Amino acid sequence: MTSLADKFASRLAQLTPFGKRNDDPLASLKTASRWLDNLPVGDAFKCQEAILGALRRFNENSTQYTKDRLAVFMLLDEKSRDLQDTLVRQYLRNPRMSRQVESQLWHAVYGLYWEIARGYHAFVLHIGREAGKSQHEEPIPLITLRAIRAFGQLLKWYAIRYLPPGEKLWLRLHNLYRIAESGGFKRRSQLAYADDTAECTCETAYLHILMLNLAHSGTLYPKQLDLLDRWLCGWHGMLRLDDEFEADTHNFTVDLSADHGPRRVRKPDSSKPMRYWDTNGLLQHLGTLQADLQKGLAPVDLGLTETARTAESLELFDHLLHQWASLANREQRRAPRVTIKRLVDVTHGLASILAQIKAADAPARVSPYGTGLDYNEADDVQVYGFVTDRTRERVSHMKMPAAMLSPDVERWVMHDESECGYGAIVESRDKDWLRVGALIGIKSHDATAWQLGIVRRLSRLGDDTSSVGIETLTEAPALTMLYDMSTPSYTVNGLDNSGATLPHACLWLDGSPASLILDPIHFTPGKVFQVHGTAERKFIALGNPVERSEGWMRVLAEPVNS
Repeated sequence: MTSLADKFASRLAQLTPFGKRNDDPLASLKTASRWLDNLPVGDAFKCQEAILGALRRFNENSTQYTKDRLAVFMLLDEKSRDLQDTLVRQYLRNPRMSRQVESQLWHAVYGLYWEIARGYHAFVLHIGREAGKSQHEEPIPLITLRAIRAFGQLLKWYAIRYLPPGEKLWLRLHNLYRIAESGGFKRRSQLAYADDTAECTCETAYLHILMLNLAHSGTLYPKQLDLLDRWLCGWHGMLRLDDEFEADTHNFTVDLSADHGPRRVRKPDSSKPMRYWDTNGLLQHLGTLQADLQKGLAPVDLGLTETARTAESLELFDHLLHQWASLANREQRRAPRVTIKRLVDVTHGLASILAQIKAADAPARVSPYGTGLDYNEADDVQVYGFVTDRTRERVSHMKMPAAMLSPDVERWVMHDESECGYGAIVESRDKDWLRVGALIGIKSHDATAWQLGIVRRLSRLGDDTSSVGIETLTEAPALTMLYDMSTPSYTVNGLDNSGATLPHACLWLDGSPASLILDPIHFTPGKVFQVHGTAERKFIALGNPVERSEGWMRVLAEPVNS
């Protein structure tokens, strides 16, 4: 039988504030460690979700900023890192995942970074207010560094989804850097985490975020953004923030009182808390790395991570040399932009573009009076060499109706135009395919000829709309069939069946030099194909790749003697 004292003790335990209950896994460092050790092994998502829930409860119910509470929070942060890295790799390695899975992964990764940033930010502010009275001032440089890096990850994951940053992230980040400045530890080298390979400072971590933001501008793939994030860790020593502006040196500036990121230096305002830095040394280093890659050195030998490939590294270097250049040296817009309102048809993906071009070409290949020559038309051609008026009247009822809009075709309104492409604001809620690098077909709604375009810039304006920048290719695409010449030749009843394999449909771009857009699964360097659909060539060999993205690649078409 339960005694009155036991009942009273049980009721008192239920009324004890958060963090004091014996059954709370975050009550102390010991109970938190035991709780973490008992998490299920083998399911990274569930483990990460459990730690995320614990961090959220910690932040929402925390009213005490004691040394013990900070130790528990730091332990949860450290134990979540491997789980977080696993989810990040899953996200970046699966660009074709469904919107539901993508959203679930993104919110899990972002949610954990947010709770970590939120918690460290609260501790830093509390310790700053209690300066001189707090007994745990010693860890403030470390937790400030961790907070800066966490806010950097939040900005990066907004960029990965092409979203504008919210939650006043830039102001919070600027404030953390100012705390490091006023505290005199902005350039103190330290390991943010025990498993880090190199030390960094609050200043270099802050500059790291600024440089990543300057490089993105809505034009990088998520994998490129992540690769650059890793590269920047090795370039910290080439960057330094200054309080005073030097016109002959500084390229970029950031306003510590504004809720936005860095800008190129134009008209510095001395009345605001501005910080300045130059990128000349880093640009020289990038030029050297680019030259070494072009000479054939492997990216890993140049400190560009083991997963980096030469082609994608060179492409990214070209982009960085433009984005990080000074205002005087940066590349100008190739053509002026004009505001328009133009209705266009858009289809996406190589297979859909091939189908639409084939459908557009179909009327030229059949009778203009129907879906094909009937027997009467065929007789007229055999006897007279043309179709007579009498036969035309007889089959006029078979004339093809106006083409209906295919379900693979969307109708967009273009808002601006230049010689090089279009800009549009489109509804994007159900457009899982809309990503930087997506191949699209474009044509005026009343035209028949399709033009190729590539999504170069993407910015999510909200849950329903996105701003899209499209580069159009000058070459007109032509449907072409490639027949594999590597299939062994054999005969059946004296007939040659060497071409028995199915041909591969692709798009021929008759430029200088000529090139092909095809499915990457059919690409083998130097492979020879017989070409049907172009009068210039009978045989071609696949040359060097010009560009590639999800589901398509453009390669040079090398001539082959027939």
